[in-house]
Amino acid sequence: MSEPQTVYLADYRPYPFDLGEVALTFRLAPSATRVISRFTLTPKGPAEDLVLFGDHLQLIRATLNGNPVTARPEGGVLRIPAADLPEGPLTWEAEVEIDPAANTALEGLYMSNGMYCTQCEAEGFRRITYYPDRPDVMTTFRVRIESDLPVLLSNGNQVASGPGFAEWHDPWPKPAYLFALVAGDLRARPGQFTTLSGRDVALNIWVRPGDEDRCDWALTSLKASTKWDEEVYGREYDLDIFNIVAVDDFNMGAMENKGLNIFNSRAVLARPDTATDADFQRIEAIIAHEYFHNWTGNRITCRDWFQLCLKEGLTVFRDQQFTADLRGAAVKRIEDALTLRDRQFREDSGPLAHPVRPSSFVEINNFYTATVYEKGAELIGMLKRLVGDEGYRKALDLYFTRHDGQACTIEDWLKVFEEATGRDLSQFARWYSQAGTPRVEVTEDWDDSGTFTLTLRQSQPETPDGVTKLPLHIPVVVGLLNPNGDEVLPSVTLELTQAEQSFRFDNLTSRPVASVLRDFSAPVILSHAQSDATRAFLLAHDTDPFNRWEAGRTLARAVLARLITEGTPPGADWLEAMAALLRDDSLDPAFRALCLRLPGEDDMAATLADSGHVPDPDRIHRARRQLQTSLAQHLAPQIPALMTAMTPQGPYSPDPVSAGQRSLKNTLLALQSRLDGGRAAQAAFAAADNMTDLTAALAYLIEAGTAGGALKTFEARYRDDRLVLDKWFMAQVVYASPETAAQVADALTAHPKFDLKNPNRFRAVFGVLSANHAGFHRADGTGYRLLADWLLRLDALNPQTAARMSTAFETWRRYDADRQALIRQELTRLQQAPNLSRDLGEMVTRMLG
Repeated sequence: MSEPQTVYLADYRPYPFDLGEVALTFRLAPSATRVISRFTLTPKGPAEDLVLFGDHLQLIRATLNGNPVTARPEGGVLRIPAADLPEGPLTWEAEVEIDPAANTALEGLYMSNGMYCTQCEAEGFRRITYYPDRPDVMTTFRVRIESDLPVLLSNGNQVASGPGFAEWHDPWPKPAYLFALVAGDLRARPGQFTTLSGRDVALNIWVRPGDEDRCDWALTSLKASTKWDEEVYGREYDLDIFNIVAVDDFNMGAMENKGLNIFNSRAVLARPDTATDADFQRIEAIIAHEYFHNWTGNRITCRDWFQLCLKEGLTVFRDQQFTADLRGAAVKRIEDALTLRDRQFREDSGPLAHPVRPSSFVEINNFYTATVYEKGAELIGMLKRLVGDEGYRKALDLYFTRHDGQACTIEDWLKVFEEATGRDLSQFARWYSQAGTPRVEVTEDWDDSGTFTLTLRQSQPETPDGVTKLPLHIPVVVGLLNPNGDEVLPSVTLELTQAEQSFRFDNLTSRPVASVLRDFSAPVILSHAQSDATRAFLLAHDTDPFNRWEAGRTLARAVLARLITEGTPPGADWLEAMAALLRDDSLDPAFRALCLRLPGEDDMAATLADSGHVPDPDRIHRARRQLQTSLAQHLAPQIPALMTAMTPQGPYSPDPVSAGQRSLKNTLLALQSRLDGGRAAQAAFAAADNMTDLTAALAYLIEAGTAGGALKTFEARYRDDRLVLDKWFMAQVVYASPETAAQVADALTAHPKFDLKNPNRFRAVFGVLSANHAGFHRADGTGYRLLADWLLRLDALNPQTAARMSTAFETWRRYDADRQALIRQELTRLQQAPNLSRDLGEMVTRMLG
């Protein structure tokens, strides 16, 4: 691995040239595509070097103002010294040849099953032609595609077409990372949307032949997104056409290229017999996310890649709002908190911790992280809470008006809030520059005069960057309940700005029960010494749905921790609290399903490590299974009737009510399977008429060790359905016994349908291996060795995906000395491998510390 170069935010300098419209011509050929580019550059000031970026390009010719360029590219950079540049505006022309068929990195222009497609974020455009590939260089594009393929797509509106060609023009300035091209034998599921101003917009979902009947949900979701963005944010779509293309080989979920969104097929295609409720909801959310980027990412983009959270955090927050409005705010907030804690808190607590806006990077692809996305979204939510709904809308309107067509920074973002609301956000800005998950400790004081005092103390953890931490501005939402369960103080937002602050509540007639951090009002770890009885009271009576769930979750975590560390079985109080919750028909079935799910094994490992214990993955696994059995036995009298009641009637629908009922039914089926060895799951598998029920039953059969026949049936039925077969691969690894998980994953690589080059298939085997916590962390190290072996193979083909999959090792320091030694050995082996990519090399080096 060559010595990597670190890029620093402090070194940012504006690009010294303005670009005129870019003209691109693509003459497509699988192994020898020619790209001809032409654009003008006008110096902004005194003469500076002209720097263009290019990677994996064969330069055929290049001219400046018609004169041949003699400079040669070095290390991916073509630099023409200022002294060699003609005066005044420059006209650059170049012709390069590229090899899309050999591009297994899936960046730039590549091929997927005979289809040409692109992925240019973050720096993929430099694999297409020489260009100032930076997000702050924005201009319009005119594209001509020459090929005998039937469908030729690019950004913007189509302006000409004929036999063997199509021309597209995007009138809106954009950076090169938003460029897109697709060419292939595709079919469209068309639709139409009329904007608020009365313009008709053509909508198309483009798919491979045979997938046309899986597009309806994507089209429905797109229409819902456009309507919601107009109603809630006042944002109207600005082109005559909006295209989405489903691609089988894609490193990410989707990409928001202007007017031509390219999606991983799994984020588009859905039918009841091929997609689960979770798939339908994910498709709905991802389509919304990419559509919302049209304004928060495209019309207004980020000045440099350090500002990635500006577009991603804001757009994640917007798609969370969208889903909450469509599917229910309470369950959505719980799901978002679970995602944050499972992924981002884990990231924050280890060697990969970084601020929401990093100050440096080696490979920008490694910073498409939960911290940038999920924690970035939490910062938007906190900001909205602090300024209120009206202040938030005023600030967003000002942001769109002032910065339309610009590449912006976090400072630009916060400034519009300060101007629109009059709030000083200088302390809040620290959230963007300080890594780590803050802790808030709560203590209570009550006196007989009727005064209740909450004292909040915040602390910031040490992180690998060594930055000195200062107090943050933390909104803590609090409510108070009396002993009868009535709310005596509705939710109020306490603004914690100091290391320690006290808040008084007077004129109370009895000591209240405090409900703190309602709606998960800040991404912090809360330490609030409350008894199990108090937690049970909140589980039964809290008027805030999130904290009601949180009380049950905290109780379950404490019960499970005692079972792991002391062997103490669950008490009758906890079991009966869960039974009472299950009996409460006034509660949303999806909410009850979330409450019944025990904390995961990785969650418990983090909990134990945080309390000073060295987590033992085998003991955690056994204890969690034991607690599941105890819960199943206690709930046994309720399970059969409730499963029947929660079976939706009529044809399958992914609507929130039906999905919630199936969620509770299948959660109960998991418990029933602990009692009958999988007999109910076997019946459910045979009777399933939708993919949600089918995969749930298959999972429980695998856990019960009785899935042999079901696995064969599933494989035979879906052998040629690439997306559904991913579920078959995944389930076998995730639900395998700890003793066999690594062997199962290894054996699946010999399956004729395993494809190392397809990111979805690789993730279906190795991306989920660490999700089998005890299996991955087997004491003999087989899981570690297997993953490292395959990361090395993948890195030679697709460094970006290999780097992301390596995060399975990020928590290695929390385990015992023997496991640490085994993981260090594998990380060191990776680090020392010849020709290791910059992507994977950076991740391994950071994890080793």
